[in-house]
Amino acid sequence: MKQSKKWIALALVCSQFLTTIPASAALVGPEDIAESTPTEEQSPATPEDQESQPSETPEETPEETPSEPVNPPVEEVPVVPEVPEETPEEPKPAPKPEDPKPVEPPKEEPKPAPTPKPDQSTNQDATPEIAQPAPVENQRPTLPELAESTPADANQSTDIEITPVKETWDFIKEIGEDARKIGLEEDLYGSVMIAQAILESASGQSKLSQAPYHNLFGIKGTYEGKGVTFKTQEDDGSGNLYTIDATFRQYEDYEATFKDYAKLLKEGLAHDHDFYKGTWKSETDSYEDATEFLTGRYATDTQYGEKLNALIEAYALTSYDKEKAELPEGTDEMIHPVANPVVSSSFGPRGGGFHRGVDFAAPLGTPIFASLAGTVIRSEYHASWGNYVAVEHENGLTTLYAHNNQNLVTVGQTVEQGEIIASMGSTGNSTGPHLHFEVSLSPSLAQDQLIDPMTVLPK
Repeated sequence: MKQSKKWIALALVCSQFLTTIPASAALVGPEDIAESTPTEEQSPATPEDQESQPSETPEETPEETPSEPVNPPVEEVPVVPEVPEETPEEPKPAPKPEDPKPVEPPKEEPKPAPTPKPDQSTNQDATPEIAQPAPVENQRPTLPELAESTPADANQSTDIEITPVKETWDFIKEIGEDARKIGLEEDLYGSVMIAQAILESASGQSKLSQAPYHNLFGIKGTYEGKGVTFKTQEDDGSGNLYTIDATFRQYEDYEATFKDYAKLLKEGLAHDHDFYKGTWKSETDSYEDATEFLTGRYATDTQYGEKLNALIEAYALTSYDKEKAELPEGTDEMIHPVANPVVSSSFGPRGGGFHRGVDFAAPLGTPIFASLAGTVIRSEYHASWGNYVAVEHENGLTTLYAHNNQNLVTVGQTVEQGEIIASMGSTGNSTGPHLHFEVSLSPSLAQDQLIDPMTVLPK
């Protein structure tokens, strides 16, 4: 009896325990959780459905989750991570702004099509054949330093302005002595020949003027059986240009081209041997007479003479019309006008103008020495030079010392080489203490008589 009561009590306890276990808990498993996850078929097919779907999903999930409050199988939470995965897909409508982007590239891609590169390269290939002959071997190329200013009054002549450039200075140094030598031998102005060579060859930049042709003056024909053919522009006499193939003389060097040109000016043309007689020194008073005579004869350019004159003045070419001065050489003859010289500006073109000498920078009051023994011919004040001293030397040179703080010598005084003649300053047109030092071939100190001081000072 007692045992039966025990079995009955045990059965009652078990039955009560079983009634507390929900049937759904026993059926939950991984497969069921996967089934509760929305499938692709259930997922929205259009952006409109996606926008409406997420709003229902979060509402259903919280309703189902609290329905089984105590059960650990709340592992149905994996369903929740699935929802956020769809949530980021909501922005996928973002392709809407991307839609126009694919449309733009096609618009940009066709842009290069209207301007095909092959056509451009074809044009470039054709350019040398048509456009280059005119400027390349037209015997009067444009000089970068030459500018023409149009006057307000049409009756006035156009002003010619020259801004010296280093390339032309280098060219002058290369051909200058040949021009001087042949000009003196043939009764011609070396200055005029150099100016013509600059103008005709664009300072030696034209192809015809360079090796192996060396034709500086554009003389046509052959020389000792040698010639070269180029396309060139000609003037019909009325200002109209036309292009032709022409043969030009070829020379072995620049000396040969100067000799042949001098022969042309001295012997003239076959039908008129005096055709260029007006360019000879013996038949003129100055180089201006020669340049004026060349206008209309050697060139149809009505301003040919004015351009030559402007070049002669800007580059001080008249020094090539006479014998080269015997200059002192090295330290045996000249010394630097300051101790421990530091060059701050060199001789030649500077900015838009011309620097007449060499500048040596040093502190205010630094002693200035006479570069050579000589006689003081000037000791005064000048608006540009400030306090300056000029000394004439026995070898024909004259030296000038400018921007001095104080001149220490007087006119007529004889000074020895190395004697202190002034102190360093910044008077006149000066931006700081320095010595402006000039060397001239004559006491006139004219620009065409100046030489580069560095050519006569110790190296």
